[in-house]
Amino acid sequence: MVLFRGDVKCKSLQRRTSISVILPSDNIHFLNDAEEIVPQPYKTLYFLHGLYGSDDIVLANTSIQKFAEDNGIAIVIPCGENSFYVDHEKSHAFYGEYVGQELLDITRNIFPLSHRREDTFIAGFSMGGYGAIRNGLKYWDNFSKIGMISAALITDDIVNYTDDDNVLRSKDFYESIFGDLNKIKSSDKNPKHLIDNCRDIPDIYMACGVDDFLYGKNVDFHEFLKSREINATFVEAEGEHTWEFCDKYLKEFIKTLL
Repeated sequence: MVLFRGDVKCKSLQRRTSISVILPSDNIHFLNDAEEIVPQPYKTLYFLHGLYGSDDIVLANTSIQKFAEDNGIAIVIPCGENSFYVDHEKSHAFYGEYVGQELLDITRNIFPLSHRREDTFIAGFSMGGYGAIRNGLKYWDNFSKIGMISAALITDDIVNYTDDDNVLRSKDFYESIFGDLNKIKSSDKNPKHLIDNCRDIPDIYMACGVDDFLYGKNVDFHEFLKSREINATFVEAEGEHTWEFCDKYLKEFIKTLL
């Protein structure tokens, strides 16, 4: 396994931003005098962190590097700030365009990553789970599978939020991210709207702990998918909104990519 960490300059954000890239290129077992060669170009998972997070926090709190090595898959982790991975037009910070298209172009130009849709996947935890479904559907022709772990599927509810000092419950904060909250329902920031307007829906994997404060929102979205006769894997298991839960079901999602 090889880990690259650095900055890239991107047009979508009009600045430099950090990324971490894990490659399964040197799986050497020194004690056994053996080496596993993973064929190039690599299957690639683009993994999106949650609110208050970053690419380095994902590396510190999960076994994602070992998952990449054990399963022969490349993993790209961008830094999404607290953006919810949507496009912020007024500040010219197009995070959706960045993770849905430009990041693929940048990393494929630098690393030996597959350009095929069937080898390219997007997933995320919490805010990143929302970012994965939003951009996996908006850029459906780039991704064949979407993974949502404890996804922050909040777009039905935030229109009713009020002023609050806590960012998680602050209407002002969500207006700064999503714009006019009354317009979300029929926009590309609403995963349900995207489902109804997507030409080729990628495979969807969902996992959420039954004690997670986002559990009800995940159940609602899965019920919506069933109402549209869309088959999706939904794992409901013991657990809360924790890194331990993320780590376990990120591994389970990666198994489906092989």
